[in-house]
Amino acid sequence: MADKRELKVQDRPEFVRFLDAISKINESAIVNVQEGSPGLLSCLVSSADNTLILLAELDSVSTNFSGTNNIPDVKKLIRVVDTINSKDINITVNSNNYEYKGNHIKFKYHLYEDGLLSKPTINIEKIKSFKYDISFSITKDILQAIIKGSTFATETNKIYLYTEDGNLKAELTDRARHNTDALCLDLGKVEFNLSPIPLNLDNIKLLSTIGQKIDIGINTEYGVCIFDIQTNTIKLKYIITSLTQ
Repeated sequence: MADKRELKVQDRPEFVRFLDAISKINESAIVNVQEGSPGLLSCLVSSADNTLILLAELDSVSTNFSGTNNIPDVKKLIRVVDTINSKDINITVNSNNYEYKGNHIKFKYHLYEDGLLSKPTINIEKIKSFKYDISFSITKDILQAIIKGSTFATETNKIYLYTEDGNLKAELTDRARHNTDALCLDLGKVEFNLSPIPLNLDNIKLLSTIGQKIDIGINTEYGVCIFDIQTNTIKLKYIITSLTQ
């Protein structure tokens, strides 16, 4: 009899954060499992309009198999994993379900068969090797301030990143419309020049705030922004395509 396929999670809260970041982009997902101790969970998901792509990785796991797990409802999986009290958990991966048996709870969460879900067509290695000509970092507090500011600038779904007098600015407005309220935040001194690049504000709201710092890279030729956020065990790489002015 073949050995049972096991997914051992050393840090359940980090596993939940990994899943939560994915669930904000898409309700279902294909999670790739890479065998090892540590092993690796990775997932590539995109928004409905493909203007936002997320590559999420979690390495605080040990597995005795490699393959794909097709998760039909990520938020539902989060809810059941959240009922477990222990920090480390051991999940048996059967042919069509996750099975957990603990001292106080057990569950069986069914997976989709291969082929029912599709992943973004972009290549993961292409994402990792993506080049950008401008890079800077912002804090989690700045990101939260931008999101909070969106409650004022309710007439727009755009945020413009640009430089002015040596300062990096984030402006919530819509330059394609007249008489639109605007809120501009100063993000600090920088040593580069950036013409206004408009991004979908809804995509910014979907960024995870698990880390204290967000590293941002911009490819000005193609109008693409990369947002890197990480903890000791989670790496999140968001790729956001710019809008028209």
